[in-house]
Order: sequence, then C-alpha cells, then structure tokens
Amino acid sequence: MNNRFFHIHGLAITLIIFLFIGLVKLVTFQSHYFDPFNNGMKDYEVTDIIYSQLRDKERVKRETRIALVHVEKPTREELAAVLERIAAFSPAVIGVDILLRGEKDSLGDHELRRVLDSIPNVVLAANLAPYVDSLKGIPEMIVSDSAFSGRVTSAYTNFLAGEDKTVRMFTPRLSTLDGQTHDAFGVALVRQYDDASVRRLLRRNNPAERIDYLGEYRSFLRKNGSDVLEASEEELSVLFRDRIVMVGFADSRDPDAPIEDRYFTPLNPVYTGRSIPDMYGMVIHANIVSMILDGRFIYELPAWVRTLLIIAFTYFNVQIIHRIYHWLPDTFHGITRIMQLIELLIFFFFVAFLFNEFRIKIDFSTGFLALILAYDVVMIYESLIRKRIPFLNNVNYEDENE
Repeated sequence: MNNRFFHIHGLAITLIIFLFIGLVKLVTFQSHYFDPFNNGMKDYEVTDIIYSQLRDKERVKRETRIALVHVEKPTREELAAVLERIAAFSPAVIGVDILLRGEKDSLGDHELRRVLDSIPNVVLAANLAPYVDSLKGIPEMIVSDSAFSGRVTSAYTNFLAGEDKTVRMFTPRLSTLDGQTHDAFGVALVRQYDDASVRRLLRRNNPAERIDYLGEYRSFLRKNGSDVLEASEEELSVLFRDRIVMVGFADSRDPDAPIEDRYFTPLNPVYTGRSIPDMYGMVIHANIVSMILDGRFIYELPAWVRTLLIIAFTYFNVQIIHRIYHWLPDTFHGITRIMQLIELLIFFFFVAFLFNEFRIKIDFSTGFLALILAYDVVMIYESLIRKRIPFLNNVNYEDENE
C-alpha cells in the first residue's frame, strides 16, 4: 500500500466530515449540543458531569465570606426591617436581589426609602433592557424606582441564558446604548468588598466569563429573613459583620415555589432531560462572587489552537479507520466501533481531568462528533463519492512499483 495515496484520500474524507458538520450548524443545530445517541442532551457539556457527578464533595469548601438572607415576596415595610437589622451589624456590603418597581403603599415605601438612604453600602438589582436588533445593542439598564435607587449602586442581574438553558456564563461589565457602562450584580458587590479582585477579573479582558460553581445554597452561610428579625445580636454579629450579605429568594422546597428567577445550572444532578430548574438567581450570583474573590477563573484554549487540535485529531482517526477498512474488511465494523468507544472514554476523562484539576476547559465536542462520523463517512466515500470523482478514483492505493 502506498501511504501517499492514503494521505490524499484521508484529506478528502476529513474535508467531507467538516463540510457535513458545517452543514449541520447551518441547519438549526449547533454541534456544541449535538448528541448522536440521545436527542435529550441538547443543553449539555462534559463539564456538567464533573460538577454534578464526579466532583469530590469533600474538596468543596464552604464559603464564609457570603451570607444569604432568604425572603419570600416581602412587603416594602418587611424588607426595610430586614435591611435595617442587617445594617446594624456592619456588613461589608448588602446586595438586594429584588427589583423595586414603582410605588406600593406610602408607609412601606417611605420606610424602605429611609432605610436605603441610611445604608452607605447597598447594591440594588437591575435588569438590562432587551437587545434591539435594529439598534444592534441594549438601550438601557432598567433600575428600581428612583425613590429607592437614587443613593445606592444599581447592577444588572441578567445571565447569558434564558430559563430554558443552563447558566454557565456571565458578563462582568456591559455598555448600553445610552453611553453608560454597568457592572454585573456580583461584580458590583465584590467592588465594594475587595476592589483588587475586580481589577484582577477585568484584566482578563473577557467579554464573558464561565462560572466556576462552588455549590448550591447550602454552600453559603444563610438565614431566613424572619429569623433575622428575631435572632440575638450576638448571633447576627457573627453572621453579618464584615461579610457580603445578599437578600433575596435563596431556596425553597415548596412545590409551588416561584420559578421566574430559577435556572438550570451544571450542578443539576439530572444533567439530561431536565424539567425543573435547580438554582435561584441569587445563589448563582453568590457563586460568581466567590469565584471572583478567589480568582478561581476557568481558562479556555484559543479558538485557533482548538481548531488545529480538532483537525489533527480527526485526520489521525480518519487515517486509522481508512486503513482498517482496506486491511481488515471483515472485522472493520467491530474494530472501528471498539476503537471509537475507547477513544471517547479516554478523551472524556482527559477533558474531565484538565477541568477538575486545573480549571482548563476544552470544548472538544466537534472532535468527538467528527470521530463518530468518520466510520460512516469512510464507507460512503469508498462506495459512493470516490467512484464519481475522476481525480480521486484515479488515485489508487496500490504502489506502482509493487
């Protein structure tokens, strides 16, 4: 056999594989979520299994710099009482993950405004307006009513996913069309707690960052809002002093609990076919804050490096599978399938190891898809395509000197 001819055919087969993958991308699917075995795995990444199944729970520390205060749809007067009680124990910053739209009752509004004006270190939740295609941008950030937001910092709570997708990323800062640059909610909290950590984050100059999740709400200090009003001063001093305190909806096991601020995350133990989001927005923000403070950032290979690796990986496997097709035709199917399975398992654990130990994320889903397609494309190429293209059909495998 002449290896030179195998290389020519291997290049042709590799090109066909990537043309097919490109076509798949153009038609509704994205190869990132394309799963050849199970259509239920559309919003899924290898790293989800690490978070939900493989991560050593003993290695995950409890976050002691952040305290979550759970409140369920409080009145303005109730919220004011909780915030005033928290502020009495000198927290580093208080984040209120509640958008205060309009006026409610005059007494409650007055009391909440008085309390917010008296606390110097408050961050209020805001929402980014929807993206406008015709303007190619986001017009503005929608803040709480001016009666409450006038003297406090406002920061957006939006994530890079709707509730039908998994939240894996967030945007640290974002500019709107009105010329303003806004911080994400977690970034604004850290800025008042440890500005050096924010500068370290922004030096990465990434428009979006992957979230390295610490855990669900039990990974943080927590207290119910009603308990805050009744707890002893000693207990609250230990819980709140010099900490980042976040007030909002943290968790509920009630089947009727609201889901409007509830999202899928990689921590969801059911990482395929999910129907119930597993984490409230405030807990996601707490994970973001913890990540920024620790500098626990996730690193990704540059796109050009990843592309070269995927092409080399695909071409290497095409060469092997193509040779098996010619040298061992009777056992081609079994040998190739076993080889693919072994490679997929090896690369899965390799990708998992890099992410778990070094926080290096490699999106190799296109390479995995190319490996799976190589078997069928080799057969299609030999039985159909090569015979219809004169140049390829004239490139014989037999060496002329043999």
